[in-house]
Amino acid sequence: MRRTLATIFAADIAQYSTHMEEHEASTLSNLVQLRLLMDPIITKYNGRIANTAGDSVIAVFESPVEAVEAAIEMQEAHKFYNATVKEGERLRYRIGVNIGDVTVQPNGDVLGAGVNIAARLESIAAPGGICVSENVFDQVDHKLPTTLIKLGEHFVKNLDKPLKVYSIGPTSDSFGHRIQVSGIKLLKRPTTQLSIIALALAACILSIYLVLNLRNPIWASRTPERVSFKSLTKEQLLAKFDLITEGHFEKSDYYVIRTWANVNMESLEELAHGLGGHVVAINSAAENMYLFNLSLKQEGHWMVQDMGDGTTQTSGPMIGFVQTPGSVEPDQGWHWIDGEEVTYINWGRGSPGNSDGNQSLAQFRSNTSSPEPIWDDIGNCQDSVIIEVPIKG
Repeated sequence: MRRTLATIFAADIAQYSTHMEEHEASTLSNLVQLRLLMDPIITKYNGRIANTAGDSVIAVFESPVEAVEAAIEMQEAHKFYNATVKEGERLRYRIGVNIGDVTVQPNGDVLGAGVNIAARLESIAAPGGICVSENVFDQVDHKLPTTLIKLGEHFVKNLDKPLKVYSIGPTSDSFGHRIQVSGIKLLKRPTTQLSIIALALAACILSIYLVLNLRNPIWASRTPERVSFKSLTKEQLLAKFDLITEGHFEKSDYYVIRTWANVNMESLEELAHGLGGHVVAINSAAENMYLFNLSLKQEGHWMVQDMGDGTTQTSGPMIGFVQTPGSVEPDQGWHWIDGEEVTYINWGRGSPGNSDGNQSLAQFRSNTSSPEPIWDDIGNCQDSVIIEVPIKG
């Protein structure tokens, strides 16, 4: 065995077990076709497949740029193939890329923390998406015709510190790639740069005018996006999300679901109703601690946020504690959205604070860099929520 520093590429198919249960024959057939597309791309970018097991693939590259290029081309090839497949049978790989120390086994397999982190990144990625670690971001930023989006810091299994995660934004086809490369070359011309400076000055003047003359700019009145979950079966609802942690406590089943930015509470109530329940109501310290631990069972439900003043806060899933409009701030009128009696409250120190003047929802949140089983008030829906489904009978 030998140790080496490598770029590790980890990929597996989102909800593969579900696909196998529902349509095994087509899943196996589509998996073969996706691998026929994947393997040559890895070779093309000087990578080597190290470990495989079922739908999962671990590959190693010497260059992080080539590893990410391979991931982008692979997702585009798979997207093109999936266009010919029935929607319910489409297999979508999630990919994570990390630079780390690995141990190379005699049979060529690679093991070690570097591989584990790549696998964690893969689990955070959306189906059909790519997530990379900060060390990969540092190596590939501005070297690829694509956007890298900072997702924040995520707590992952077996790591004391949160992992800084970036996702790869929308990529282009070969024609779009050429257009982007041409655009980069054009931007380097002095005449183009002077034109950009002139346009920037004009934009600044226009911005000042708007600020001085518009009392209610559009961005000040934006509302969370309306996402509908009506008329969907339980299976269709759950299939919309890439990270779901299920649990059971006393007389209820629970689903911790990572949603997406800009959903609103009406959408979440529709989602909960479709699953046969409601956004969770917590009635005891034991239930609160159970749900806190359930939210940490899989990485991705908590995120560390930089507050911009040198401090951080750690945000977890939403709960169904809401405030009646017009209530005396900051702590009056709070109630469970399903109408249950309030018998337990676990606000963190200084919460609720109504710091933005419109915080009428609640979530698990800590004012440190580590998750804690306490609550805070918030203004808009967050990216993870706990749904409670009471067991009938």
